[in-house]
Amino acid sequence: MLDKDKLLSHLHGENERLLGDFILDKMEKVLDRKTTEQTNFLNPYQQKIVLGLIKQINGVNHILEGGYKKAERKRAVIFPDYLFPDHVDSTITYLKVSGNFNFRNIEHRDFLGAIMALGIKKEMLGDILIHDDYCQIIIAKEILKFLKINFNRVNQVPVELTEINQDDLVIPTQHTKEIPTTVASMRLDAVASSGFGDSRSKISRDIKNGRVKLNYKVSEDPAKQVEIDDLISIKNRGRVLVAEKRGLSHKGRIKLLLKRYT
Repeated sequence: MLDKDKLLSHLHGENERLLGDFILDKMEKVLDRKTTEQTNFLNPYQQKIVLGLIKQINGVNHILEGGYKKAERKRAVIFPDYLFPDHVDSTITYLKVSGNFNFRNIEHRDFLGAIMALGIKKEMLGDILIHDDYCQIIIAKEILKFLKINFNRVNQVPVELTEINQDDLVIPTQHTKEIPTTVASMRLDAVASSGFGDSRSKISRDIKNGRVKLNYKVSEDPAKQVEIDDLISIKNRGRVLVAEKRGLSHKGRIKLLLKRYT
């Protein structure tokens, strides 16, 4: 039996401990039954928690499956360490969703909302890749048959589903805007205000209302300190990467380079 109290001692939030406990249960099954186990899709913060636990346990190996190298959402597949990763069956598959979107501005949230309206949880979905007249969705294999039968409209537009191969994925170009700025401190509200172009008071309200994430985790503390390479996101607003610290201005403010992704 794994010593859960010891292995989870560094996790303090309820959600983090629940995820950690879930992963330890998966690893116990792998060790006891010599099976292959998988998680649902995880965001990068969750992936970090999972990998930190896996690396502490002898006798197991893992892969992360997201469909492409820079995929954000990935499933962790855990298996006995005597198996070669190439011999482990994939747990994900790929759909192309086509429709006449010429007269409607269909966005990521429209595709996500249409699927979740069918009763599918977000945890069963990987990245959604949006293109001009179609999208590609990475999904858990378990829901493929259900979606083929039930997923037929997005925002009132009839759609056609086609299962495709991994090699057919087309990764959209991400739009990036560099923002040289100065801040009085590395507080979350100060950096986010510069990155998103909102007043500090508005950003502070958004933070306190749980609309802002720092490194994929909701942060409700405007005074939380931000580090280089941290990622700040606001729902439906995009993301800001804290890319560089460039010393101090002549007024003593911190000079930063931020990158905003939309």
